[in-house]
Amino acid sequence: MKNRLFRAIIVGLVWVVFQSATASYIHGNSIGQLIANHLPLGGLFFLIVLVLIVNPILRVINDKSGFSVSELVVIWTVISAASAVPGYGMMEFLFPILVAPIHFAAPQNQWKEVLFPHLPEWLYVSDSSAVSSFYIGESTVPWQAWFQPAGFWILISLILSFIVICWSVIIRKQWVERERYPFPLVQIPNMMIEQHSGQIFNRILSNRFLWIGCVVALVIHLLRGLHRYWPVIPHLQISYGFGHLITERPWVALVQGWPLWGRIYLAVVGVTYFLQLDVSFSLWFFFFCYKLQEVCMSAFSIQGISTQHQVMGADLVLIGFLIWMSRRHLREVFEVTVGRRSDPENDGEAMSYQKAVIGIIIGSVALVAILCFVGMSLLVSIAFLLLLGMMITITCWMVANAGMLLVNVGIAPFSFLTIFFGTRSLGRANLTLLGFDRSVVSTWSSESLMPYVMQSLRLSDKAPAHRRKLVPLIIVSILVAVVIAYFSSLKFIYHQGAFNLERWVYNIGYHGLSKANRAIQNPYDPNLPAILSSGFGATITGFLLYMRHRFLWWPFHPIGYIVGVTYAPCHLWFSTLLGWGIKILVLKFFGVGTYRRFRPLFLGLIIGEYFMSALWIFVGLFTKVSYWGLPH
Repeated sequence: MKNRLFRAIIVGLVWVVFQSATASYIHGNSIGQLIANHLPLGGLFFLIVLVLIVNPILRVINDKSGFSVSELVVIWTVISAASAVPGYGMMEFLFPILVAPIHFAAPQNQWKEVLFPHLPEWLYVSDSSAVSSFYIGESTVPWQAWFQPAGFWILISLILSFIVICWSVIIRKQWVERERYPFPLVQIPNMMIEQHSGQIFNRILSNRFLWIGCVVALVIHLLRGLHRYWPVIPHLQISYGFGHLITERPWVALVQGWPLWGRIYLAVVGVTYFLQLDVSFSLWFFFFCYKLQEVCMSAFSIQGISTQHQVMGADLVLIGFLIWMSRRHLREVFEVTVGRRSDPENDGEAMSYQKAVIGIIIGSVALVAILCFVGMSLLVSIAFLLLLGMMITITCWMVANAGMLLVNVGIAPFSFLTIFFGTRSLGRANLTLLGFDRSVVSTWSSESLMPYVMQSLRLSDKAPAHRRKLVPLIIVSILVAVVIAYFSSLKFIYHQGAFNLERWVYNIGYHGLSKANRAIQNPYDPNLPAILSSGFGATITGFLLYMRHRFLWWPFHPIGYIVGVTYAPCHLWFSTLLGWGIKILVLKFFGVGTYRRFRPLFLGLIIGEYFMSALWIFVGLFTKVSYWGLPH
């Protein structure tokens, strides 16, 4: 048993090393995205290879030599946790922002006079030659210039990651066993790793509908990929823009800002087929409601507010609601922690509640102390940590309920604090440090750690004997990913030069510091219209939450309103609409039995799209031809 567990750990870590070494290189060179979303592309590709290729070969050689369900759960956990490191989640934005102060400072923007007095030199890369060679390229990496600033921000990210892991352990029972969130994305690996004695493939993987869906997706992406190399092969159009159809004011607001365009992602259609109908309906319905609001704002020339302010208020109500729903569980956790009661079921968690609570307390105190040490005030440090926790929890709640591959949470600490309190009360030091709010900590909501951890804990029901081993494995996989991603990323960036890489990624450091600079040079009071808009969003969300929990017939899920209009729903709404429409038609005309029979078909669409998208990316490593097959 121990040997097989060790085998699973080694296999998972081997892929973690490969993924961490190549993910930033692949995206930086615009070849594609190896992680991309909350069902990580590289991780699912590796699981597909293990389940559909490696395991059958091993079982033909010796029926007992294949990877068991428990081993596959361990492998998936190790890979999933590490997926939050090399991309948006932690490391990819770290390097651009640490060179931003020196690279973008100019007499015109007065950063040196306004921002630099509040930034200790060791907080960013202050060696101008190291910054210059970062962008133009250099044969050697100036490791010494990076050690202190990168080490500081990585330490903050690791502390925050540990807090997230502890919080995930605490909230798991409430979300999984009591509220029974569906965790749609967990269904994909769950259906794949299921095994039946004496059979090479399980019942679902043996189903002809799965292979039909898989072949359809493979053929579509095979032809699209071949077209990239040989344009004579017909191009299969799967994205449609509506901008040329709508040009008159105020309706042009539909296609401005976050544009109105349709993209068919087979994986999103497949995931939507597994969703509850009220969830999938609400995701696209409220997207159009927000778009119509933008039309009304354009028609009446309303300025100073945006629909995102409503989402900010919605997020505040949601987090209050989640805490209220978890109040009994959280009280039990507290009583177990202080020894007022014993909880035998606590032994089945990935970590004892006592250790998890102590971990959160120590991590939070350490994080606040570090932020105060670099110049942030105590109250702002606490508010910053609480807002990060809200963002992370809401991201996980969306993934747990709607299986959203992409998420953009409506709360960013800088915008929230400046809207509600203005800039004068915050002070220059706080504003400067808040400019780093979403770029150097692991909160980027498209690759957030908490959904990866929670989904792994949910999948661990398949391997309860190993649950206590999962937290140490998650920590080890994150540390391995950090080390590999740090050295490999800096190596290839300096070798190629950031000027030759994905432009928006390597310019991201400019935006956070420039908004801090503007706020300091042009101070403003609390934004009353935005606060009122947030209040409106909070009221609507409260009403939706009340109606859904009061009346079974209520057709709207609040998640659609809380998602708002951001990059994520603009990418996903069309495929969500298709998946919802297909499920409605199947249920209406053929019934529940047919719906269940077709489940393997949509799993096949997901497997086929993921496998072929990853395959083209790996081909692109050698050809430098890009392929973007999934939401990213």
